[in-house]
Amino acid sequence: MSEVDVRAPSRLLPNAKVRDRYGVSEKTLRRWEKDPNLNFPKAVWINRRKYQYETELDAFDAARAAKRDTEAA
Repeated sequence: MSEVDVRAPSRLLPNAKVRDRYGVSEKTLRRWEKDPNLNFPKAVWINRRKYQYETELDAFDAARAAKRDTEAA
């Protein structure tokens, strides 16, 4: 599996798209951001709106999948 370079230019996803991506509420996203064990990417604020870098979300997904795979083995 290839690693995701979070420094590469990335598309910014608005908070609504992030909620749709994971099927969660705004409150759940806030909880994820506050949980240091989860290591969820921090939001970027632009004009009082929250966005997430897509590459950081991809890296988060890959890390969760890797952890799940090692726990299942």
